[in-house]
Amino acid sequence: MDIQDYSRGRNNANSKLAFKQAKVTIPKMQHKVYELVDGINSTIEIANILGVPIHTISGRFSELKAKQKIFQSSSKKIGSKSYAVYTKTIN
Repeated sequence: MDIQDYSRGRNNANSKLAFKQAKVTIPKMQHKVYELVDGINSTIEIANILGVPIHTISGRFSELKAKQKIFQSSSKKIGSKSYAVYTKTIN
């Protein structure tokens, strides 16, 4: 499965350029996210471990889920927000 741009603004020139640049780093970050998925840490906790804002890695969770490498096993309420907790699938 190839990496695709699913953003709402994907048809404008700025989005195309940004995605072309980001496409190089996506597989590396996807691997980092996958390694931290443990069924305990939430998406925001994984973002904090990696030192990045949640919006920069939320797509990596979606991609891994689409590849059926992870699935949402629960959610955690942190403060006033609820965040997904993912578990690796058994292959």
